[in-house]
Amino acid sequence: MRRPPTTSLRRYLPFVRRAAMPALILAVAVGGVVMSDRTDADADPGIATAVDTGPDLITPILSARRVPGWLREPTSDSLLSGSIADVLNGAPSATCVKVTRGDMLIADNNTSAPIRPGALQRLLTLSALDSLGGSGFRTEVAFSADAEIDEDGVLHGDIYLIGGGDPVLSTRPFIDRFGDDRAFTNFTELAGQTIIGLRTLGVTGIDGGVIGDESKYEDISRDYRQEDATDVDGDGQPIWTSEQAASNTVGPLSALLVNNGFSEWPTNIDPALNMRADDPAETAAGLLDIRLRAAGIDVSDQPDTGDAPAVLERQTIAIIDSPPLEEILPRSLVDATTAEMLLIEISVRSGSEPSRLLGSLYLVTGGLTAAGLPFDIISSRPFDGSGLSSLNRSTCNMLHAAIASADSAAARALPPIAQTSVTACAPQRVGDLHVLASSDGTTTGLAGRFSADNGDELVFAMLVDDPTRVLVDEEPAAEGEESPEQLGPFDNCSDMQAALLSAISGHPYGPTLETLSPLEAAGG
Repeated sequence: MRRPPTTSLRRYLPFVRRAAMPALILAVAVGGVVMSDRTDADADPGIATAVDTGPDLITPILSARRVPGWLREPTSDSLLSGSIADVLNGAPSATCVKVTRGDMLIADNNTSAPIRPGALQRLLTLSALDSLGGSGFRTEVAFSADAEIDEDGVLHGDIYLIGGGDPVLSTRPFIDRFGDDRAFTNFTELAGQTIIGLRTLGVTGIDGGVIGDESKYEDISRDYRQEDATDVDGDGQPIWTSEQAASNTVGPLSALLVNNGFSEWPTNIDPALNMRADDPAETAAGLLDIRLRAAGIDVSDQPDTGDAPAVLERQTIAIIDSPPLEEILPRSLVDATTAEMLLIEISVRSGSEPSRLLGSLYLVTGGLTAAGLPFDIISSRPFDGSGLSSLNRSTCNMLHAAIASADSAAARALPPIAQTSVTACAPQRVGDLHVLASSDGTTTGLAGRFSADNGDELVFAMLVDDPTRVLVDEEPAAEGEESPEQLGPFDNCSDMQAALLSAISGHPYGPTLETLSPLEAAGG
């Protein structure tokens, strides 16, 4: 049943500043008069013999019109609060909203209520990893130091493609489909370096195969269907359902992952159309094998998986480093596979075992605390890195805190609205608006920052869980019957997402500064 939410909209009327500003102006004026007194009689210009006939001031020196922005601010805040109140009118009970302008709290509603965050969970995963620091990722190609190259140029032994957990290792055709500037490590460059390295050694053939090594993340689950957790009611259930895993929102997980672990993918970027690799490391080895053969380097064996020799027992042929971590983090907001890979990396960088998912989740909570976010185990419950799991819970307080500082990793990673799924539902002219949107099942959400024309910075977060939100009518209409009207989701976003974007981007409200500025001098 819907009920109006309990809304606490705080309107702050800066009475102190209203009183202080005239006093300050008066003090400056008096000080100017005192400082202008001349103690030297010779400095006295004498009696004025001419009268200034310039235009008269209509607006007094001490008028509030001299500070029009300050004069408009209380009205603007009040109207912004009212606009957000309109967004919440009739909203589902499981709705939270938090909006601030600088240090001023403009609106808060159920900000500590635990609600499924969907893709907004990625802001928290990103923040937790950023708190640990560190650099990017490295992928290496090597062969055993004991391997010999005979006089015919044949390398007797395998070559190893050693995964470093790089979540963005990709081929350009895979990346170019997205039409954006997301960070990636170019697998083709690594293959090219390998070919050059082998030719430099005089290798013309390999009496062995290409072996994919994913041992950095040894024994991790490809997905979380077999990982059980306890929901808010105390019942055990898998972290991901079979349907969630099969959606291809997240590819199969591995320390050696190319193209998000998909062996085939069409030009259409709908992940449901991709084909998952049964063994991502072997698939990656196969890609390198194809390029070696195309370059004229014969490889006798088929691609396989296995562990490479230890660092001191192998000879490196090629190395490629990923982009810096700060460039990878934004990709995790638009790419669920990257977000899940970063969750695994949190375990590694914390000195834990990546195969222990629940241990990784525990380390995430520590990272959130280290990042200065208001984490508590009751209202915030992370169960994966991407937000795919229905068990995840977070709050508007948490999401708002993650992006409250413009210098935070999460705030810097927010994509411009033009690169999001909700761009068509925002007003046409929204200025500098960066936002992450979520739409998953019955839940929708927004978190973002807006730089208004007057320099104000608005930070906002909203989560809505609406059980009445219809996704798809699973029962097809009988022959001769009309299909039931679909209630949502809409082509781009929900009504509440569109309404909040409109309310935020309308700031500043109230009269224009021109109407509040000093009036033109008479006779001027």
